[in-house]
Amino acid sequence: MNSQGGLIRWSLAVAGGLVVTYCVAVLVFVATAPDLRLRFLMVDQPRPAGEATPGIEIIQTEGLFEEKIDWRGDRPEPGDRLQYVADQPMQDFIQYVHYLWKLRSAEVPPGGVILQGADPLASELPKLIQEENGPRWVEIGFYRPSTGQTLRAALPVRSLPWGDVALTLLWFVLELGIFSLGALAFWNRPFDRPAQLFYAMCIVTMGAFVGGYHWWLLAGTFWLNLPFVLCGVLAPVVTLHFFLSYPRAKFPLTVIPRTTVMVMYAVPLLAFVGFLIVDSLVWSQSLHPLPAERAETLAWLNHLKNGIYAYLAIAGLYFLGTLVALISSVVHTRNPVERDQVKFILWAGLIATVFIGYTLGLAYVSRPKFVLGGARVPMFAASLVFMVAYAVSIVRYKLMLIDQIINRGMLYYALSFAATAGLALTVASVSLAAAHWNTNLSRPQTLLVAMLMMIAVTLMLWVRDNWQQLVDRKFFREKYRLDKALQRMNRAVGQLADPQFLSERMLNSCCDVLQIDRAALYLREGKTATFRLVAAQGMSSDQPRQVTATPEFLLALTQDAALQRVSHGTREDLSPIQSTLRDLHAELAHSLEMEDEPVGLVVLGPKQNSTPFTGEDVTFLTALGQITGVALHCAKIHQDLGHLNEELRLKVERIAQQRQQITMLQAELADGMTSNRSDEPTEEFQRGEIRGNSPSLLRVLDTVRKVAVSDTSVLVRGESGTGKELLAQAIHQNSPRRNGPLISVHCAALSAGLLESELFGHVKGAFTGASSDKRGRFELANGGTLFLDEIGDITPETQIKLLRVLQEREFEPVGGSVTIQTDVRVIAATHQNLERLIAEGKFREDLYYRLNVISITLPPLRERREDLLELATWFLKRAASKGGKKILEFEEDALDALLSYQWPGNIRELENVIERAVVLADDAVIRLTDLPPDIQHQSPADRHRTAGRAQRPALTSVGATRGYLEESAIPADWESAAVSEREALVQSLRQCRGNKAEAARLLGLPRSTYFSKLKKYGLLP
Repeated sequence: MNSQGGLIRWSLAVAGGLVVTYCVAVLVFVATAPDLRLRFLMVDQPRPAGEATPGIEIIQTEGLFEEKIDWRGDRPEPGDRLQYVADQPMQDFIQYVHYLWKLRSAEVPPGGVILQGADPLASELPKLIQEENGPRWVEIGFYRPSTGQTLRAALPVRSLPWGDVALTLLWFVLELGIFSLGALAFWNRPFDRPAQLFYAMCIVTMGAFVGGYHWWLLAGTFWLNLPFVLCGVLAPVVTLHFFLSYPRAKFPLTVIPRTTVMVMYAVPLLAFVGFLIVDSLVWSQSLHPLPAERAETLAWLNHLKNGIYAYLAIAGLYFLGTLVALISSVVHTRNPVERDQVKFILWAGLIATVFIGYTLGLAYVSRPKFVLGGARVPMFAASLVFMVAYAVSIVRYKLMLIDQIINRGMLYYALSFAATAGLALTVASVSLAAAHWNTNLSRPQTLLVAMLMMIAVTLMLWVRDNWQQLVDRKFFREKYRLDKALQRMNRAVGQLADPQFLSERMLNSCCDVLQIDRAALYLREGKTATFRLVAAQGMSSDQPRQVTATPEFLLALTQDAALQRVSHGTREDLSPIQSTLRDLHAELAHSLEMEDEPVGLVVLGPKQNSTPFTGEDVTFLTALGQITGVALHCAKIHQDLGHLNEELRLKVERIAQQRQQITMLQAELADGMTSNRSDEPTEEFQRGEIRGNSPSLLRVLDTVRKVAVSDTSVLVRGESGTGKELLAQAIHQNSPRRNGPLISVHCAALSAGLLESELFGHVKGAFTGASSDKRGRFELANGGTLFLDEIGDITPETQIKLLRVLQEREFEPVGGSVTIQTDVRVIAATHQNLERLIAEGKFREDLYYRLNVISITLPPLRERREDLLELATWFLKRAASKGGKKILEFEEDALDALLSYQWPGNIRELENVIERAVVLADDAVIRLTDLPPDIQHQSPADRHRTAGRAQRPALTSVGATRGYLEESAIPADWESAAVSEREALVQSLRQCRGNKAEAARLLGLPRSTYFSKLKKYGLLP
């Protein structure tokens, strides 16, 4: 995982943890918040002109007169204006919620405790009092506009109505399930964009809804209100972003992704910044008593209210965009599973539209009802509909691929946690009920209740333990010791090449699981009755290394698989079976079977506690023996194949050497036959010095054979060094003009003036230095062939004259006026892209069509690797003859390097490399050290890239024969992969069973380089 992915993963994980913590803190805060059952608007509704009575208007007295605890004094009613609470004057909504925050920890002043039933409005009492065995009371003062009176009342300090808290808690628990699944999906696939957005949507939705249910309480503290606002403004846009990305990215994300994301998130982020500024100003001025500053606070509150209603409209637009994205997914998604996922969510969105539309209507039509919680139930219903849709999509249609994340182990821990949580919930409920039990109990009654509670808790613990056992039996039916042993054997099976390792692993498992000190493993030699010891654990020195089983013993092993020692008498009293067990020092012998035949024997000593072996032990040995038997059989086959592969490798190497010698002899024979027949007239196709028989070259020569008999112009194309001039010679030698001259001109080697003079000739005095007439190449090639190499480099002026010659077959020498007729066939060659030169205006299009009547493209050497050996042999013979050296062959490492090299300079580079190697060679063999450094030190990645194309024909069968060697265990680009060089060397040695030549070939390294690396890391013995 790169650093950016890790940052996203941990950032969202921390954000999720913080939001869950925030929601729990809000629930605790709300559950313990004091409440006077008075409800207000954030900003009072407009009042009639001239009315300037201080205080805040009471909009609702929620449950104040329906509960058992009554008020004292005058009855506050909706429309009254609250002027003070206790000693705190009330001028705006922020002051009221701030006082509730202080009331949470406010202490009753001295003299503030009254008897039960006493009047809390007595004049000698403080404004906040505590009734014995009753609630706290606080005095309020309010103004009644209808009568113009200022009245007093004492209200009990209570908690919020249980229905409000229960609804929030229920929503939080349900949403926490969806949140947990989203977190799991994101954590397991952190680079999956939809998984990131789904988890982010769960985060902001949880924070927005939990805070939004009790916004008026959170307004009393800036730091609890801030996360709610952040989640609230982000919830619509993150939801839209998710459905624009899931299940496939949609327009406009597919066209302008960055711009789309910036535009979507700009409005919410600006709204959050605006709220942050306004809320900070409100809080900084909320506690100042000066009228001017209070008026400014009310003005800022009014701006905040207007901003909230404006953003509700924006959130509605985001929701409509979400519906459009869902409809697009249903219409355009081809995957039926993904379509079913979004279909359920679309239905949820359409149903939720009713509740969300009602909420928005309430916000703009009946604001008091909206502010006082009228939208709480509709929004809960809308959220519940989406939760159900998510749950159905997750369970039935594997939303977010959740089936790949929730495995059997997670279900086990979930059920175990449910048992513990159920017990904790029951104990907490009983404790809570006892705490609120108002009946006074005597000491004997208290002791009796305590005993009953102890019995109840004991029974609950017993039920929990039985439930846990039931879950364990359901999820872990296998024996723990068998599971442990099988895991060990599973790791050991990976070492198929080492039977000793397998045997020791099995015996260790037997000793650990069965609690024994001694164990041994014997393997049967073929079909004989002889068993040979291959591994032992804790055995004494007199343990027999080989044992010959009696026919009775073999028959008993075949029938029963396990034989236990039952008698300790003298040898004369023992049966043949028991005698063999005694010779083996065995308390139990168990056979390893393969195809119903015993192939091995596990010998076990006595248990540490001296108890006999049970049927369960035998079952364990049977299961373990089956795995071990198969693994040992595979190991034997693996070793046999290894020996066969080594023999085959040696034979293939000899065949490769012989093939190289045959190729060289064939080349010499072909040259001899060519020289012998050079003077004989023949109509056979003449290849000249062109070497190779690859399919691509043969196709080119077949084209040459067809076009040589005509006088048509030919354009030869190909990279530099591919042999374009040799091909022109072959065309000339096989044409009717073979007896005429073949004149070659390298156009790129001459300047424009010299090239024109060279092609068309000049007369005496045509230019400075023209002291005599000179015949041009066109005139010299009359009746033959003119080869123009690098035709793409000639100037436009020369192109015009050349075009005239090709069209009219006549020209005038430079400075001359006499027209000269010529009969010449033109063969042009270039390594450039003439079509691009035409588009750039550097080459005439009409000249191109005149030259490109027949186009022949020569393949580069890297595309005709089949010819590389023949070419190398030909150049070796020629260079050795030229240098007076007797060099006959290439070293295998040198040949491998030549075959795997890319040859950017093509055949010309190969010729130069061979000539250099011949000069540097010290004996009759070209070695790797004689080659240039860039060929010697090719990276293994380059070798692997060309391995499939550069293999010699003689070695092709090796790769097919040794297919069981898992070469993919070592990455092809192991030098750049997360595998150290030393680790790669060790893996290759292990994989090739210590064969260093094979290991070097596996890594794509020359043997000399491989040995030097082994020496570097101290891996040579």
